[in-house]
Amino acid sequence: MYTLSADFGTSSVKTAVIDEHRTILKASRRSYQYRILEENQVELSMETVEAAFYETVRELKEFLPYVSLISFDTFAPSLVMMEKDGKPLYPIVTHLDRRSREYTKKIIDIFGKDKYRNITGTLPYAGGVTLTSLLWFFHYRPELTKKIYKIGHLSTYLFKRLTGQWAMDEVNASITGMYDTVHNSGWSQEICEKSGVPMSILPPVKEAGNTFELVLPEMAEKLGVGRNTMVNLGTQDVASALAGAGADKKGQILCISGSSEMIAILTDKPVTNDKYYLRNSGIKGLWQVFSITTGGFAIDWFREQFYTDMSKEEFYSSFLPDLLEKRFDTGGVTFHPYLTGDRQSLKRKRGSFGGLSLDTKRDHMLCALVVGIQSQAMQTLRLCGDIIPNKQKMTATGNLAENEAYINIKSRLFGGAAIEVIDNCPLIGNVRRML
Repeated sequence: MYTLSADFGTSSVKTAVIDEHRTILKASRRSYQYRILEENQVELSMETVEAAFYETVRELKEFLPYVSLISFDTFAPSLVMMEKDGKPLYPIVTHLDRRSREYTKKIIDIFGKDKYRNITGTLPYAGGVTLTSLLWFFHYRPELTKKIYKIGHLSTYLFKRLTGQWAMDEVNASITGMYDTVHNSGWSQEICEKSGVPMSILPPVKEAGNTFELVLPEMAEKLGVGRNTMVNLGTQDVASALAGAGADKKGQILCISGSSEMIAILTDKPVTNDKYYLRNSGIKGLWQVFSITTGGFAIDWFREQFYTDMSKEEFYSSFLPDLLEKRFDTGGVTFHPYLTGDRQSLKRKRGSFGGLSLDTKRDHMLCALVVGIQSQAMQTLRLCGDIIPNKQKMTATGNLAENEAYINIKSRLFGGAAIEVIDNCPLIGNVRRML
């Protein structure tokens, strides 16, 4: 049995055909660009995402007749507002979007910080939960929101597009800010009613690993797969990555080093904290403690501003590994990694360098940036000290994790932790989480 597995990230989609032994037979990748409309509005065209996905699938055409299952994961939050037929009313509102900051305070004023966090598992950070974005649209785009039949994340849209059925898995639901994550008991009627969100627009919540529907005939033809192909309900990328890394016990740690720097720690105790997100994990009896900051996006931004004398390929393939391995030195420079704000803070933060002098070189600043983008994960590890039996061992995945010198720096900053790198965790996890 072959599975067509797709990993939808913030900046690209990667698709692969995987056999019954969880071996990737062939993979394809396409990048896409999000749009910054104003300072705080960051969107992604659904047409662009779908076109990129279809291109990757076409490159796997020799294996498609043998595919019997489609499974996928997506980044989140990724608000999609849809009509009855599933057609998007507006582009995807990404987790980088901060237009809804004013609603963080309004939600806290309604519920209080502790009460809201102890239901949803987090505070209503803009870019961290779907609710703030939805309330922004209710207020500023009422003519659009009147047309909403269902809302969801990108995963909801894709499942509807492929099967004609509405659904959202428990992990994505726990990221909306409207779900009772702490008790894993479904949509919170209190949160929805007091926030002014009709519960009728929320999709039914189902277990991703146990939810399968037949692909629509027109989509089977478009993708080039058989009409008897089943589609598994998609989940969040971190949940799939955890499955792909084989993490299924409390205390296990996964670092995802890609466009963002993320850390997820499995726990059997739903303890909340202002400085991290508590989310469902997709594993019965376990939650994920999660935090995030900018990662590869920050390095690429710095490269574009300060290393214009070398190509992108040269920078990543030779210069960066050499710098990190042989010449790593911050020169006393520090970096606050808030180029896209801080998704674990109610304050409006911005990225900044400190400790600059006339002796500061661009290499010092780049080294400081690499240290700075680890700070959120380091803080989360400290906060979770009592639930982690062995902080000296963890797993890593993502594009940056493929750079051995980068992982060695991360290990050093994490107190000498042994970090096992596993490639393509989300793609493999899309298969593994169904077993």
